[in-house]
Amino acid sequence: MVSNMKVSIQPQSRVIDRAIGSGLALAAFGLYLATLAPTVLEADGGEFQFVPWLPGIAHPTGYPLYILLGWLWTHLLPIGEVAWRMNLLSAVLAAAAVGLTYAVARQILDRTLPDTPFPARIIAAVMAAATFAVSHTFWSQALIAEVYTLHALFVAALLWLAVNHVFSNSGSIPPDSWEISRFARNDKTSRLLALTLGLSLTHHRTIVLLLPALVLFLLTTDRRPPTAEMTIGSRQSAVGGRSLLIHTALLVVPLLLYLYLPLVAPSTPYATLNLSETQRLVLYDNSWQGFWRHIMGSVFSGELMPSAAGLDRLELVWQLLRQQVGWVGAILALAGLMTLWQRRQSALLLLTGLSSVVFVAFNLIYFIGDVFVLFIPVWLFVCLWLGLGSLGVAHWLAQYFVQSKTGSVNSSPGFEAMEKRLGQRIYRFVTLSLAALGLLLPSVLLATRYPELDQSHNMAARERWQAVLAEPLPEGAILLSNDRNEIMPLWYYQYVEGRRPDVLGLFPLIVLEPAYANVGRVLDQALVSGRPVYLIKPMTGLEIKADLSPAGSLFRATPNHAPPAHLLNLKLPEITLSASPSVTETITLLGYDLSPAKIHPGTVLTVTLHWQASQPLSLDYTSYVHLVNSNGQGLTQSDHRPGSDFYPSHYWQTGEIVRDPHLLTVPAAIPPGEYRLRVGMYDQPEPGVFRSMGTGVEIGTLLVE
Repeated sequence: MVSNMKVSIQPQSRVIDRAIGSGLALAAFGLYLATLAPTVLEADGGEFQFVPWLPGIAHPTGYPLYILLGWLWTHLLPIGEVAWRMNLLSAVLAAAAVGLTYAVARQILDRTLPDTPFPARIIAAVMAAATFAVSHTFWSQALIAEVYTLHALFVAALLWLAVNHVFSNSGSIPPDSWEISRFARNDKTSRLLALTLGLSLTHHRTIVLLLPALVLFLLTTDRRPPTAEMTIGSRQSAVGGRSLLIHTALLVVPLLLYLYLPLVAPSTPYATLNLSETQRLVLYDNSWQGFWRHIMGSVFSGELMPSAAGLDRLELVWQLLRQQVGWVGAILALAGLMTLWQRRQSALLLLTGLSSVVFVAFNLIYFIGDVFVLFIPVWLFVCLWLGLGSLGVAHWLAQYFVQSKTGSVNSSPGFEAMEKRLGQRIYRFVTLSLAALGLLLPSVLLATRYPELDQSHNMAARERWQAVLAEPLPEGAILLSNDRNEIMPLWYYQYVEGRRPDVLGLFPLIVLEPAYANVGRVLDQALVSGRPVYLIKPMTGLEIKADLSPAGSLFRATPNHAPPAHLLNLKLPEITLSASPSVTETITLLGYDLSPAKIHPGTVLTVTLHWQASQPLSLDYTSYVHLVNSNGQGLTQSDHRPGSDFYPSHYWQTGEIVRDPHLLTVPAAIPPGEYRLRVGMYDQPEPGVFRSMGTGVEIGTLLVE
């Protein structure tokens, strides 16, 4: 039976809730502080450690609220290095989100299960908030300088304000009563809701995914039917018009924070980078078009691929769900949804259920590499459900237990009253015991994930770049990586600590131009600049673009345009693409180099092939060099993919010449004489399947002495 009792929040319960919510936030903060990353980081975490300090411009959509908040935080908190301060800010925001999650859970539990014991509702809310605090993804983001803890805080705040706006004082004011007193009572909360929504739109744009459910929740539960007072009363009309104007201003005015981007662009040191006198990299276009593209995140529009979403994406959602709350948590969350349905809480089911569906649907078609962090709002909803589900299950089991243990045929009124009191005591004890048992879930998650998520000893980026910056680098050197994430610590040390500002860190897609599409092409641009170029790590395959030599912990890259010693200009037979039978591809072998000059049995022979792409290639081909005798029998060979993973053949440009070195060991038992070299290319679409550009070509002979 669904209870129709009204819930009235007593001042004493409010004090208890504030104390428990604050305690949960402090406990969460203590956990995050103990596992906090201590220093500079790679990737977006590294970026968000130096951008707020300047302040500068972050990658799209700019996150102006977070950047300005970080600027205040890092300059007003004179403790530790700047990188650690920004990591600490995430921990503070995450702890606040946990406290608000408890408040939202209490609202939902009071509304849905008002007939359960008050302490049991508190325990269930604690379970929901604690589980969210130790959910895998949220915990990981609370330890680094990232935007997602503030995003989660906004989601929790909007939920809390919306539910509070709709259901506050519902025990004393009928839902269809819309006199001036009701307007005045709810106006403060609704204004705060509008302001919070406006501020959240200046942070993470995916907050718009919450709007459909939020708007429907407010419209369907807070309808204001026209009455005589509202239609003809001038006072009510004036109040309504003024209220609408105020709410609109509170929603729209925070969006002016985006004007921070063009204002700070001229003083942002990396908005424009000069590679050479003729090579200028514009990372932020300080024009109206550039501003609009930046705040709208146009660079990510290509990652929205609805047609590519399949069952594998749904499987990803299930895997991530189990990673957050495990099987038990998933089952309890389902029980929570069933409780909302059974208790006819359609409004709360709409708010939380539709929000989750919209967030999941968007993430299914959004193919960025770190899409898992965009699920954090979904896990917040899941934790609210599992807290509700744990209490719903406890309530049902306790009722069943009482009914099975206190049943009697004695019809004495005095006995029935005593039996009722006993049943209530047993119900209360069983409900509280089962609710408390639910606290095992966050406890187990905490214990099992602590070693995995603990970042308190993460010094990898700091140690790596301290070693790099200690190298005797020439003035104006270029440090090159294939990964933007690896360069962010360098920018931190340059822009925060002022170390080696003359050095330039480059990576693919630093600007959206074809010349910077991959690391091989970025290497070309770096070499053209005439500045000293170093790779910050081994990148097998780039030797086809330049000469690479060790230089301390780095690798010096120098151009090599020497023509082949043995000229050939042979075009290999065409290969037909299986995906497009009408399309064929081929490649030209311009010549080769051979060393050493004298060859003996057991010699390691280097054959360097010079390839030139005749047209853009779509496949990553494998090249080979075979040493064969006069009968065509193979004696030794070398097969590999030229360019390896860093510059495979589908990156090669039409007309570009690449060098492809092969090492062959001449058999020790080979008899002296004349032997031939056979060269070719093939594609291997799957293991055991080969498609060759003909049977290969013989490029020359060599004499084994």
